[in-house]
Amino acid sequence: MDRQKQLVGTVETAFELHSLHNDQWLLVKESPDLRQVEPAAAMLVDRQEVDGVRIVRRRDYRDHDFKSHITVRKRLRPGVAETDPLQIANPGRDASWCERSDDFTGDVQRQVIRGLFSRYLDENRLTPLEVLNYEVPARALDNAGTVVQGALQRLASQQVRGSQQTAVSRMKELMAMVEDGLNRLLTRAKATPVPPLAPGGLKALSEKLAAAGDPIPGLYRATAAYLAGSKTWTEKLDRLFRLFSPDLTVREMRIIDSVAAEILASSLALKELVGKEADRIELVLNAINLYVGKLGKVDGGGQPPGLVTLSELLAQGVLPRTLAELRLGLLRHLHARLPFYGERNIQDEMRALVRILDHLKVTAPTLVNDEEIQEAIAIRADKLIQPEAMSDLMGQARGIYAKINLVLGLVNMAPGRHAKARLAPYLRSLIVPDDIVWDMGCQGRRMDIIRPLSELSDRIQNAGVPEAAKRDMLDILDSALFETVRTEIVGNQAMGFADRMLAIITTCGNLPEGGRARAFAGETLATALRRPEFILNYLERFESSAERRDSYFRLCQALADSKLVPAALIPNAAA
Repeated sequence: MDRQKQLVGTVETAFELHSLHNDQWLLVKESPDLRQVEPAAAMLVDRQEVDGVRIVRRRDYRDHDFKSHITVRKRLRPGVAETDPLQIANPGRDASWCERSDDFTGDVQRQVIRGLFSRYLDENRLTPLEVLNYEVPARALDNAGTVVQGALQRLASQQVRGSQQTAVSRMKELMAMVEDGLNRLLTRAKATPVPPLAPGGLKALSEKLAAAGDPIPGLYRATAAYLAGSKTWTEKLDRLFRLFSPDLTVREMRIIDSVAAEILASSLALKELVGKEADRIELVLNAINLYVGKLGKVDGGGQPPGLVTLSELLAQGVLPRTLAELRLGLLRHLHARLPFYGERNIQDEMRALVRILDHLKVTAPTLVNDEEIQEAIAIRADKLIQPEAMSDLMGQARGIYAKINLVLGLVNMAPGRHAKARLAPYLRSLIVPDDIVWDMGCQGRRMDIIRPLSELSDRIQNAGVPEAAKRDMLDILDSALFETVRTEIVGNQAMGFADRMLAIITTCGNLPEGGRARAFAGETLATALRRPEFILNYLERFESSAERRDSYFRLCQALADSKLVPAALIPNAAA
């Protein structure tokens, strides 16, 4: 706990109530006590005046100047879907709004900068913090043709949406702020050289800068200069965490944590950490590993010292921004439309979701019950189930039973009740007993379909489809089984009485519990057992007493195994 206090500082928890209006989340109420927020949430839901309600747990890391937001509960009105499930609560206007150049350093503003300049930043292995605090990358970006102008045009159009201000006037304001920010960086550069920084020297520099005022801007500037020239994100992370030393305080950890979070916001950084060309599923699994401090080898070798430190600090939970960014990155991957594998295939994509869930359970149990991660997985599974994708899937199978197996396999894999409900109609359309009989070549001896239909009923029973759809399919199969037992066995006059009863014993033991078919087979067999001629006539077909004895024991055991009749009706030989 002392180490947490030393490196993380003061953490306060509050709960926010948000309401959804026209695809915008608005802050309604906040309280340090969840019990004070829940009644207001219930009241909003009951009034049905909003499109949705959510309760968010906010953690304020005072010494890191950082807030994390995690949705703990959410409820949307039927038929309502969010355009952006990761949207933060709107404070009244665009959250990225700036009034002066200093505002660019805000958390939301830096995220916007990351999005607007992502290609440039990745190509040059730069973070927004480095550009905003160090004159060299700032001047390089300013000289990068029309990159800045194009990005600000897009931002201006976004920020004035729904307001009276024009995009042109907002664009001029943003350009003026950028000019002011760059001029201030250049003025400071002329007045104050960048203080030197070496591995392990962050604490000493922090104390030196603190003696002259606020050390944070100077620490960011010195760190950016120290990291300059890194050719890869992996190299930059290694160099960054070589600055760590056991005597650091929360002030220095804020610098390391903030820069690390922005590095790991890049999917390219995650690719480099995987160390090879990999599908997106590998990036997701690696992000989960990284979240708990389990970073694998880089490029087939051991980890550089800085990455070892990164892993250790993540495992200790003392990098709140980085942990929050890794979690947010996982959510972005889950919500993205890009496939986890090279080609978008519904089976592969569903298997990927199952793989992610299994990996979370084993590696990061704290994330398994995360409301937002559960929601993201359910939404992704739901979006996979489209008519075209299902048509392509079933087109891979030649027969109806093979199609049933494919769809049932998807149902079993699908995470969440809603995805299973979406798949139920596709499964129901295939439950046509006569087609299954024909597909399996049982039209000449329909009795042979009893086992496959019984097994299919059991699989549907345990597949997790909604109760109404499940009952509909089970009733169809049970009716087909009942008719088959009635006409192909009990009513088959081409078979002797004993052979008909033997057919019930050998083929009907797996009939669905509680169905008409099983009840009919059981009642028919029970009636036969109450008549002594059934067993006597059966045994007459064997010549020797030894054969009759062995057959008698086998018959009794088969009766017991079938579980079609009460044990009291089975001769004592089965006991």
